Amino acid sequence: MPGGAIHRNAARLIRLHGETMILSREGEATTIGLQGKRIPGGTDDVGGSAEQQRFRVKIAPTEMLASAWTSKVPSSGTDTLTVGGRARTVVDWKPMGDGDTVALYELEVVG
Repeated sequence: MPGGAIHRNAARLIRLHGETMILSREGEATTIGLQGKRIPGGTDDVGGSAEQQRFRVKIAPTEMLASAWTSKVPSSGTDTLTVGGRARTVVDWKPMGDGDTVALYELEVVG
């Protein structure tokens, strides 16, 4: 399957089975509305009775590539993903695809 077809198919699956999320970045004036697919994770004990969720989210690169942002890839520590009305910090990310073609980004978020 050619790289473009892989990218389009992955983006289509995320649109069909994902949920609406908002990606924001320190230093950028705009936010990016996108569809993402949440992958169940766990919780981290942050002391006392407080816990925060930790999980992964798969997003297509389409919205980032179309944005006015300077960097068109996710950024750990400066990106925030709002999921279900709750802001979560992007702590890690990796590209997923075939060869040089990035079909999805997998983000690890906490919050």
